[in-house]
Amino acid sequence: MKPANDGQRLLHDLLDRFERARAGGRRIMAKASLSFASATAHSAFNELLKAARDAGAVELIFDRDAPHLIARVALADALRLYAHLGRQPAAVGLRAALARLATLTPSTDIGRDLAAYLASRWQAGKTALTLGPDSVEEAVQLLGAADAAFTELPGGRIPLRTRSARLLGDSKALERSLSRLVAFLKHSGRVDPDLSRQDVLRVLGLEKFPQPLLLAGPFLIGGVPVGDWTYVGLPPEAADMLEIAGPVASILTVENLESFNRHVRECRHPSDAVVYTGGFPSTGTLALLRRLIARSGLDRAWHWGDVDGGGIKIGHYLEGALPIPVTPHLMSAELARAHGRPAAPLTTLKAIPAASSFAPLAAFLSSADAHWLEQETLDPQPVATVSAR
Repeated sequence: MKPANDGQRLLHDLLDRFERARAGGRRIMAKASLSFASATAHSAFNELLKAARDAGAVELIFDRDAPHLIARVALADALRLYAHLGRQPAAVGLRAALARLATLTPSTDIGRDLAAYLASRWQAGKTALTLGPDSVEEAVQLLGAADAAFTELPGGRIPLRTRSARLLGDSKALERSLSRLVAFLKHSGRVDPDLSRQDVLRVLGLEKFPQPLLLAGPFLIGGVPVGDWTYVGLPPEAADMLEIAGPVASILTVENLESFNRHVRECRHPSDAVVYTGGFPSTGTLALLRRLIARSGLDRAWHWGDVDGGGIKIGHYLEGALPIPVTPHLMSAELARAHGRPAAPLTTLKAIPAASSFAPLAAFLSSADAHWLEQETLDPQPVATVSAR
């Protein structure tokens, strides 16, 4: 119950402090306000406190120099104050909330882990994702959203609102829980904590509708040669239509759209394959890249992105998601110093292992000499490969 006025706020505060207090602590007491908008408001405040005193819930301590003024209010009987305010003790609410959670049977690993997280936080006297035991029904909705987001459905990728309507009976229910769900995925280490919400949704395949896959190279799409096209856009479900029309000398992934457009127009060789990632690559982009790698037979790929924390994490993410090594392209400390801007050392790249191709850049960005470089600053350059063109 939300306190409606100063008197109720004071009385609820006494109970809040009672619930936080340890056994054998000091007497719980609050100072009464002496600042009111009007004499009527002051009188109402006094009457409310006197009613709580008459109920045996609190003791009123009056000012020595002005005996008509209430100076402090002391908690006399917590149970009587709970009853007087119509408030449920936290322990009772916690038991009820935990019992409500126990009735649920999440169907996904993430749903089960989320339920355990909610229960453990509440038992420790803390909120979870801004939810407390008094918000248990919101927590139930969040668990339903987690299951809906990660339940595999027949028919491949299902758009966000269609998925929500089918599994939750409400096309927008999943969206209402996305902020908390993304926060839990970051907290639990399932996604990088520095990812934007949109990047998280793309990585997990939870976009409202996935963006088209943009690529250029010596390809056949559904039997149609597109190697002479500047680039082609495919719906993600059409990625399995990609075939190789000739030798592939290199595979380059590009983080940002302007650099992708410039590269494919200005310096792509006919045997080069170029794929736009749009930041962190979506599941559809990764599926396309794996298919391209399998059919090209190449033993490495290249990635061109920003020299900043996000760019390094995207490159390292590609390393882990693809079956071949990934090498930085136009990403170096030398280029960043020459064309970028000084930046504060980063503390968010500690997870980049020493064996990563992006480890030298991570160390550079974590140093006092750190410089950030937006890839659009540079003119595109052909990918340097040992393969003959």
